[in-house]
Amino acid sequence: MDKAKRLLSFANTLVEGRTGTDLSNLQRLILLTTLQGVKTSYKDIAEAHNYSPRYLRQDIAPKLWQQLSQVLACKVSKRNVRVVLEREMECQGLNETVLPESRRQLLQGAITSSLSPSAVTMPSPITELEKGTILLVDDQPENLMLLSHLLEEEGHDVRQAISGSVALQTTECSVLDLILLDIIMPEMDGYSVCQHLRENSATQDIPVIFISSLDESWHKVKAFTVGGNDYITKPFKTIEVLARVQNQLKVRRLQKMLKETEHHLQAALQEIEAVEKSPLRNGVV
Repeated sequence: MDKAKRLLSFANTLVEGRTGTDLSNLQRLILLTTLQGVKTSYKDIAEAHNYSPRYLRQDIAPKLWQQLSQVLACKVSKRNVRVVLEREMECQGLNETVLPESRRQLLQGAITSSLSPSAVTMPSPITELEKGTILLVDDQPENLMLLSHLLEEEGHDVRQAISGSVALQTTECSVLDLILLDIIMPEMDGYSVCQHLRENSATQDIPVIFISSLDESWHKVKAFTVGGNDYITKPFKTIEVLARVQNQLKVRRLQKMLKETEHHLQAALQEIEAVEKSPLRNGVV
C-alpha cells in the first residue's frame, strides 16, 4: 500500500474510532486525491463522478476538513492534511521516526556545538508550487467567482468575503496565508481593512495583495503605506495574479520557517541550560 492510501486508511480509522462514523466514499475520494498530490480541482472530481461542483466545494469538502479538524484537534485543510496526518502517525508510533528529521538534526546540531550559528541550517526551499489558504475580499460576486475559480484550479483553499467587516470576522476563525483585497467597497474600504489587520497581533503578519481598478500612483502608495505587500491593477492578467500570489506565499512560508527555527533554537537552548544546571552535572548527589 502506498503512502497516500496508508494515510487515507489511518484517517478513516481515526474518524471511525473517535466519532463512530466512517468517511463517505466521496470524502475518501477527495482525501485520497489530495494526499496523492494530484493537481485536481473539486470541479474535476465532481464532473468525473457526476456530482455538482458547487455541492462538492461548499458541502462535502468543508464537512470533511471540519470533521478531520475536530478529530485531530487542529485546523485541517486541503493544504496541510498530509502533514497533519503524518505527524499524528508519528505521535502514535506508526511511523519510522518519532520527531521530524529537521527537528532532530537541529537539536543535535545545537547541543553538540552550543548553538553555534554554523551548526544550524535552514531547510531547503520547496521546489513545487506553493499552496495556501487564501481569503478573497470584494463586494462584487462576479469578481469573487472569477478569482476563486482561478486559485482553486491551482490547488489553493479559497475563502470569500463580500465586505470588509465579513473579512475581519473571517480572519478571527480561519488560519490564512494570504489575503487578496479590493479597495473600493461600501462601509469599509480596503485601506481600512488592511489597517485593522496590521493593528491586530494575530493578523499583522498575513500578507495582503490589493487588487483594484484604481491605477493612480497615489492609490498604490497609500496601499503600501497602510501595510499592503503588493498591488495588482484591474483588469488583471491571470499569469500576473498567479505569479504574485506565488511570491507572497513563498515569503509567508519562509517567514514561518524562520519562526519555527527560532522556536527550536530556544527549545534547544533551554535543554542545554537545564543540563548545565543539573545536580549530576555539578557533581551533586
